[in-house]
Amino acid sequence: MLGSQSAGKSSVLESIVGLDFLPRGTGVVTRRPLELRLTHLQGNNQQPWAQFPEEARGQKFTDFTEVRRQIELLTDKVCGANRGIIDKPLVLQVFSPTCPDLTLVDLPGITRIALKDSD
Repeated sequence: MLGSQSAGKSSVLESIVGLDFLPRGTGVVTRRPLELRLTHLQGNNQQPWAQFPEEARGQKFTDFTEVRRQIELLTDKVCGANRGIIDKPLVLQVFSPTCPDLTLVDLPGITRIALKDSD
């Protein structure tokens, strides 16, 4: 998705997935592309889960609050803590009965001026 900063791109993605897991805040929150690989699970009684195949191999997350924390941690690890924006994507696979089989990319918002004290 593409749009200005704080336009609600991440919120639209969460609506498509049917889960609340993306970081929220003011200013630039999405600081690196997030590639969401969605896989629909058959049966409504399946518990949703997620994994970061390139970052935390083999670790399964069923707590989507922890998924949000991992996105923030992995973003800070690569982008730095000073609001830097980079083009290296973070890949997140989500398996859930509430999402379609689909791959989406959440991009950082378009900014028109440099951010003070950013990398």
